Amino acid sequence: MSKQEAPVPLSVMVGSGENFEAKGKTYTVKPIPLKCVAEFMADNLSIGSQLFNIANKEASEKVNKWLNGYCFDEKGEKMTLEKAMDDEWDIVDLKNFFHKLCDLSG
Repeated sequence: MSKQEAPVPLSVMVGSGENFEAKGKTYTVKPIPLKCVAEFMADNLSIGSQLFNIANKEASEKVNKWLNGYCFDEKGEKMTLEKAMDDEWDIVDLKNFFHKLCDLSG
């Protein structure tokens, strides 16, 4: 391992995920399995600005799919876009989810 590479956390190696915080609540994001990478790439979602993902119905359905599959609330329940809205996430929180998902998986 070079000096520039950070060690991979055990939580990532075993697939248990990593936490991130949004609006004072903690959520767990799990890494994307190899078999789903092509599907994630094909969905062509913005991982930067979330305005485009939310404003477009087809894209927002894809956002919901990835939240539901890889983001879990404090009780371990799957997240949905509707639940994220109920928890008062903003577009920065959604961007942070996608960044965490890509960081873990990439």
